[in-house]
Amino acid sequence: MYKAEHNRKRLILLLGRISRLCLMMLLSTSVYAQHYVGIKGSQGFNSVSALPDFDKKALETFSPGILYRYEHKKYAALQIETNYISKGYIKEIDTISMTPEITHRITSFELPLMAQGFVRLGPFRPYLTGGVIVGYILDRSMQESGKESQKYSFDEYDRRFEYGITGGGGLGIQLYRFEIQAECRYHYNFSFLRNPIIPTNQGNVYINTTQLMFSVSLLYRLSK
Repeated sequence: MYKAEHNRKRLILLLGRISRLCLMMLLSTSVYAQHYVGIKGSQGFNSVSALPDFDKKALETFSPGILYRYEHKKYAALQIETNYISKGYIKEIDTISMTPEITHRITSFELPLMAQGFVRLGPFRPYLTGGVIVGYILDRSMQESGKESQKYSFDEYDRRFEYGITGGGGLGIQLYRFEIQAECRYHYNFSFLRNPIIPTNQGNVYINTTQLMFSVSLLYRLSK
């Protein structure tokens, strides 16, 4: 228990360092800045990291968002997004406890802060990206196989504030003042869906959400 809490504190410190790095990049690129705004759509393959683990499979979802990119002409950019995220997981049939397959759906509002490093090859802009995420769970539901979806009722042990890290890579294609951006990104939330230490006889359960996201964005350059 102490080791898990120690590792958690180290991860929170890492989030702070990444945020400071993004801010330093923003300040260092102001002279050559270009400003973009855009919209995006993401196809997600969602699951959870659980301890103790259980049989599960990925839940496919679609999530829209809007974004702003502050770009250095030469090599770096800072991207801020506002995303309406659909995610969750599918808990498979448990033959021992005789429980059916259950789909858990989660809707949340997320704010990723991303740093990007890139090179320009004519109209192409391959890049690597990484950063931090904060969010808030708006709604949850559960659906047993063959039955109607049931709204989830939050209790005192649920944690609705989320935070984590994300990283990946992509390719931007510039067309005059527009840019099409295709990207693959992995999200990992350090925040638990529920307080893992609950005074019952069920034991401690640690569940964090994960996402593999494939997205396409259309951006418009505001500056000349």
